[in-house]
Amino acid sequence: MSAGGGALTAAGPAAADIAPVGTTRSLRTAFQWSALAVLFLLGVLELFGGTGGLVGSSRAAEPSAGTSSVETLARRIGCTAEITATTADLRQGVCTSAGEEIWIATFPNSGARDSWTTEAKAYGGSYLVGDGWAVVLSESTADLLHGLLGGEIVNGVDHTGHAQAAGG
Repeated sequence: MSAGGGALTAAGPAAADIAPVGTTRSLRTAFQWSALAVLFLLGVLELFGGTGGLVGSSRAAEPSAGTSSVETLARRIGCTAEITATTADLRQGVCTSAGEEIWIATFPNSGARDSWTTEAKAYGGSYLVGDGWAVVLSESTADLLHGLLGGEIVNGVDHTGHAQAAGG
């Protein structure tokens, strides 16, 4: 008898004392499947719960990098915005500064901003348009807001019959 408890034979220790053939391959295969399962689960978690995932909150109406939020633009103007609309294409708010209402809209991309601006121009007025945002202007706020926020002044259709001077 051997010290390990198995019977000695001419070929060496008993079969119970040696690891079965293929154990290393079985352990490697089990490890690979386990790693694959973990990666699959991480992918599913990201798909459903990650940023912009199917279950997570949508980021479509939030400003993209390089743009400002309605609240940030309002703070730069010196007022506090009340959010009036949040959709996939825009986030809109209004605030009051020096007794005047100021409408602010932010967009998820330049295409949404350009579509909104094109539609708004048909109503007349002037708009201050920046990277991912637009602000409705009045004659008394145009210079002030342009100085605070930058952007480009865009004029809508003139419904008075008078020619509008290009801003900017």
